Amino acid sequence: MDKETLEKYKNEMLKMYRSQKMQAKVKQAVAEVNPKVTETTETPTGGLLAVVTTVRNLYPVSNAKVTIFKGDYSNKNVIDSAFTDQSGRTKVFKLPTPQKALSLDKENKLIPYAVYNMLVEADGYIDNIHLNIPVFSGVTSIQTSNMLLKETAGEGMEMQIFDEAEKYDL
Repeated sequence: MDKETLEKYKNEMLKMYRSQKMQAKVKQAVAEVNPKVTETTETPTGGLLAVVTTVRNLYPVSNAKVTIFKGDYSNKNVIDSAFTDQSGRTKVFKLPTPQKALSLDKENKLIPYAVYNMLVEADGYIDNIHLNIPVFSGVTSIQTSNMLLKETAGEGMEMQIFDEAEKYDL
């Protein structure tokens, strides 16, 4: 083998080795920063964060009870619940979702995201119900809920219902 071919082969091998080593370092760094990014065989999940404020987002509503559920309001299948903090935010609810790969398959007829409902209750406010909130695998969805004071609500108004359903062209 001549010297030029040998040198070329050596450089290609070093380039491949460095590339693999760099990919391993990047993968390790990503896993350290966000362990959810690494592939697992677990059920895929997405996040849902509720942000509860007064109408027009003027003030956060603290200590509001947020309940995540499936099914209709009268026959709820409660998944989880939490109270808002002083900034009007809940914890991030971790919720089961379909595999991300469904969104890449053009032949797929199933929706590639999960749909959840949310009930928001707070003292002095009428209840809010948000229906059909989309939650995607590996993504944290943020659902805002603007509460209306009972004293400013119309006579007999006990709750507001919002339908978040929308077709997402993936």
